Amino acid sequence: MIRRSFSVVGIMLTFILVFQACKTDEITTVKTATITALTCSSATFSATATSGASYTGTATVPYTGGNGVEYAAGTAVASSGVTGLTATLSAGVLATGAGTANFVITGTPTTSGTANFSIDLGGQNCTLSLPVAVSKASISTLICTVAPAIGTNGTAYNGTVTMAYTGGNGGTYDVSTASSTGVTGLTATVAAGKLANGAGNLTYTISGTPTSSGTAIFNLSLGGQSCTVTLAIAAGTSGTATAAKDTVVIAYSGTSASINNPYASSGVAVAVSGADVTVTSTNTTKEIVYLLSGTATKGSFKIYSEYRFNITMKGVSLTNSAGPAINIQSSKKGTINILAGTTNNLTDGATYATSKEDQKGTFFSEGQLSFMGTGTLNVTGLNKHAIVADDYIAISEANIVVKSAVSDGIHANDYFQMDNGTVNITSSSDGIVAEEGYVAINGGTITVNSVDDGIVAPYEGTDATITPYVLIKGGKISVTTTGDKGNAIKSESYMTIGTADAITLTVSGKGSKGIKTGGDFTLTAGTIKITTSGAAYYDTEDKDIAAPAGINCDKNLAIRGGSLTITSTGIGAKGINIDGTATVSGGTTNITASGAKYTYSSTMTSEAKGFKSDGAFVMNNGELTISATDDGLKSGASITVNDGTINVTKSYEGMESIIITINGGVSNLLASNDGLNTSYGTVTGGTEANDNSSLTVNGGVLIVGGSDGIDSNGNLYIKGGTTIVSGNEGIDINGNFIVSGGTLIAGGPNSNMTKSIGAASTQVGMFIKSSASLPATSIIHIEDAAGKDLVTFKPRIATSIFHFSNPSLAKNTAYKIYFGGAYTGGSFVGNSSGWGLYTGGTYSNTGATLKSSPTTSASATVNALTF
Repeated sequence: MIRRSFSVVGIMLTFILVFQACKTDEITTVKTATITALTCSSATFSATATSGASYTGTATVPYTGGNGVEYAAGTAVASSGVTGLTATLSAGVLATGAGTANFVITGTPTTSGTANFSIDLGGQNCTLSLPVAVSKASISTLICTVAPAIGTNGTAYNGTVTMAYTGGNGGTYDVSTASSTGVTGLTATVAAGKLANGAGNLTYTISGTPTSSGTAIFNLSLGGQSCTVTLAIAAGTSGTATAAKDTVVIAYSGTSASINNPYASSGVAVAVSGADVTVTSTNTTKEIVYLLSGTATKGSFKIYSEYRFNITMKGVSLTNSAGPAINIQSSKKGTINILAGTTNNLTDGATYATSKEDQKGTFFSEGQLSFMGTGTLNVTGLNKHAIVADDYIAISEANIVVKSAVSDGIHANDYFQMDNGTVNITSSSDGIVAEEGYVAINGGTITVNSVDDGIVAPYEGTDATITPYVLIKGGKISVTTTGDKGNAIKSESYMTIGTADAITLTVSGKGSKGIKTGGDFTLTAGTIKITTSGAAYYDTEDKDIAAPAGINCDKNLAIRGGSLTITSTGIGAKGINIDGTATVSGGTTNITASGAKYTYSSTMTSEAKGFKSDGAFVMNNGELTISATDDGLKSGASITVNDGTINVTKSYEGMESIIITINGGVSNLLASNDGLNTSYGTVTGGTEANDNSSLTVNGGVLIVGGSDGIDSNGNLYIKGGTTIVSGNEGIDINGNFIVSGGTLIAGGPNSNMTKSIGAASTQVGMFIKSSASLPATSIIHIEDAAGKDLVTFKPRIATSIFHFSNPSLAKNTAYKIYFGGAYTGGSFVGNSSGWGLYTGGTYSNTGATLKSSPTTSASATVNALTF
């Protein structure tokens, strides 16, 4: 009986154990989340993505065959096709059967098209495709400001980011959202709208609850431009400061450093040797913040990172006698946040320890550097560059002081861009260099004191994808260079300046230049002041003369606006020297080139010319004033004046070219030799042969004073406008002298080379020779028989030979010619100073001498008169 009972009990125990084993197996199996299908093609998106605009949205993706099990958040999946976005699975619980899962997509799409994400859930995979629309909005510059600037950990935050922009194209834009990094839990959103045409403001609304104390970072993009803003998050009411969960805290103290690393188990290793800190990060899901503070007299910060990161500088001072103070051995973007109210200092050593890695300066990065924050960063470069990146360098807002640099102050391998803040550089070589890229300055203040180039895009290689230009849309810039052949601002390609701020360039080295371009130069706005004091010299390496210049352009120049002042005082220094064409369409340009002539040999000289272009010069509008030791305005091809004002107040030759055409405007030229000269080139010993160069006056006002007022080795055609000339030889012409319209009054004392108006002229004229010279203090007046004033002219020097033609002159008509008298009221045509053609007043012949009362020929258009 007892045995039987034990047998029953044993059978029951065996059954229970088997049942429990099966139950355990069942529980273990259902812990893994599984689905049978993931349907990306049926996914929906919470927001529309647009190229170049910050995006935060949720993709809801259907699935089937869910087994009801909980699943964890996934890792970030980078987009392909259209890049710049990541998709991250949100944690959740599978439905039993059909359901949906959420993937959060963040970032800024780089282009339009389709962003593809290879996503996984419950053992299934599919490609999630997010359409990215073409942006209709475009802006030129962007400055962002957050308010209020401080939030509190655990407390709901409500604030704004004001995005001030210029260059809006009036295009529409969709809603744009960006989530915070560093301190998470916050979202910045701008509602859909329409840009202004030109300048305007957009407002992002920030909402949410900060998850920790520290710094919340927003990367905002819209209309092709980006800005980064920070929001300081204070500790809660308990007063205990909690580091942001994305922050690795590094505190330096003398020869040591302490570390607080919440990512020690998540791919971030921090090694410390004395005060030398080395970070190795394999984390690819978060933009981790490395908060640096304290002082190390012999220390450094070095980082290897597989994902973009943030270095926040909170009053840190590092001196590394054996290498860079900050050494970024990562190709990923590093955002450098210089906290408001802090001063940070970096100094390297004059000699670096041997390394197989690049280490080119005090603050070195293999990847992109983006500076932000309103604190101060002082950098001293004792070995080479002060701040250097093997990618681009962008400054959105910072106060950077390069106290000294053995080589360049800031050196980017790719482009350099600055939107706001201040940069102050003292360098023994160049100031700011974009080695294989461009320079774009949109705002802020830049001060450079360098030996060589101040700001330069120097690439001269063969890669057609690189355009080494300089573009200045804003910002106050001051550059001083002292070395031989130094350039304040230089680009190997084109340069464009259009800013409301002031630019001051001072160069003093031999052969130095204020602005130097290998391509075109365009000025649209700004107040530009260029001073050169260096002399020309013979460069033995180039086997040529290196001549200083305010602006030297290898291709074409266009001045469309702004105020440009150039002062060149060195021997052989020029104001503006252009290899191509030059066009002035607006603005005010003042040029002084006062140096003496530089002579290296009888065939190699450099003269102090005001404005010289090898190609055509065209004046469409604006004002150009020149004072020069040698030529005022010279073109190797042609000069055309359509409108505007040209004042040459001092020169050897005022205006010189092969073909000169005056269609409008006012040209007032004063020279010690030829006031205006047309010629194909100087012939030794001189010649009276017609070389077919020409001066044509179709309109406007031309005022010329010189030894020869007008000297054409070819032809002179006056078809309209007003031509006023005074010279030792008023008009010296080798070819045809034809007057068919307009007003001509010219005078001079020397008849040796003064020619009469050509007989083929169709408008009546007078060629007057007086035996008694008219003093420069007197006037010549011609009127008709009724007393109507045809011309009242005050010569610049004593004059006895005159040319006069006017549409009012008629054949077979009586006139009176007076020397002397008085003219009251009125002024000189073209605002010439002290001499010229009177207008707007009244002539009185009281005290005058009636020199002649001629009657013009009934047949000939040219009347030769003597008295």
